[in-house]
Amino acid sequence: MSEQKQILVSGASGLIGRPLRKALESRGHGVRTLSRSSRGDYQWDVDSGHLDPAALEGVDAVVHLAGEGIAQRWTDAAKARILGSRVDGTKLLADAVLQRKQRPAFISASGISYYGIAQSEEVDEHSPSGDGFLAEVVRRWEGAAQPLVDAGVRTVFLRTGIVLSAKGGALAKMLPPFKMGVGGRVGSGRQRMSWVSLDDLVAMYVHVVESESLEGPVNAVAPEAVSNQEFTKVLGKVLGRPTIFPLPAAVVKALFGEMGRETILGDLAVSPGVLEASGFRWRHTKLEAALRATIQP
Repeated sequence: MSEQKQILVSGASGLIGRPLRKALESRGHGVRTLSRSSRGDYQWDVDSGHLDPAALEGVDAVVHLAGEGIAQRWTDAAKARILGSRVDGTKLLADAVLQRKQRPAFISASGISYYGIAQSEEVDEHSPSGDGFLAEVVRRWEGAAQPLVDAGVRTVFLRTGIVLSAKGGALAKMLPPFKMGVGGRVGSGRQRMSWVSLDDLVAMYVHVVESESLEGPVNAVAPEAVSNQEFTKVLGKVLGRPTIFPLPAAVVKALFGEMGRETILGDLAVSPGVLEASGFRWRHTKLEAALRATIQP
């Protein structure tokens, strides 16, 4: 058991935040929440630049999960919200951390979209950034915390892949058509998908909180990426449904525009080299077992 810590979590009511809070508390850590509403222990308002100064008192680590959802039509206004919620929120927290005499570690959500829309080779934490709107978002998102890095504060970015959960995210949106037997591969089906079970992602955050030697980017994915064709086949097997209705790339682009091109049709095989070197142990390294645990708990 790690030394008990006091941890401030933004986005604690979200898909990752809820189980993360329980996991941290089960290991003896104290958790306080930062919210835009009165339901949190402490309040903040990114738009106005307000953050309750008491939120960081006695805190050993900040886990920053809050941010505008990606899965929406990317109008100019939506893009501004996606970018601003991440950059401005991170900057507000980073400035508050720098004002403390005892500065807590800063652990932030991030995305594998840092590496771009498509890469022909497998990428790891040493790979350069790529092209696309989301790559730019991640660069600026992580860049907003650079003053912490420069000041010597332990700063970690969990670059997360497709999170498997029946309660939210990409898989939850895929389940209804697949359960009805009208699912199928997307586009060519050859594009690679780097995924992680929600249970493992939560465990990764706990691992990073407790592993004080970890710093910088950490790819939060399972060890093996799969093609969209393979993902489709395995999901159909787990659900006991056929997967014979492909969704052409042209239809994805027509329905979802730029968002669909960068996410649904994105092609990234990402290696979790830092986690492997740090001794992290996955509960789910194979897609079928992960989907069964997620869909049929």
